[in-house]
Amino acid sequence: MKNLVGYVMLAIPFGLVWVILTNQISIESYFIGVLIGLFVVILGVYSDALDLDVSKLPQRTVAFIVYSLFMFWQVIVSGWDVTLRILNIRPIRPGIIKLDIGDETHNEYIAGASAHSITITPGEMVVEYDRECCEMFVHCIDVEE
Repeated sequence: MKNLVGYVMLAIPFGLVWVILTNQISIESYFIGVLIGLFVVILGVYSDALDLDVSKLPQRTVAFIVYSLFMFWQVIVSGWDVTLRILNIRPIRPGIIKLDIGDETHNEYIAGASAHSITITPGEMVVEYDRECCEMFVHCIDVEE
């Protein structure tokens, strides 16, 4: 029973996301989103892909908010940088660089998070990931920086 309460607590934000995505503001729509969220959470728990520890939820929520704010700022800064390069105010020196992921125990999770962070910022894009060597190849608009 204790796990069910934790699952429901994790599924509650899904209801809000569902209402926002569907633009159907109603209690029925919210509960549909919660049910879908509950299904996703339970599926994730039983697939061993998710280490569910409800006690870490506040810390992870804060970390997610900090990450989101940091990425929002990086997208703005990178967008401005790319704009200056398009207008020929800054030089364009494209190239591909190799990044060492480094952590062999969770390299797929780290690579996924890193690839998201890199690709979402303008001027950079992950073009290859080598699982065996834990390396990622990134195309950059300016390899000097």
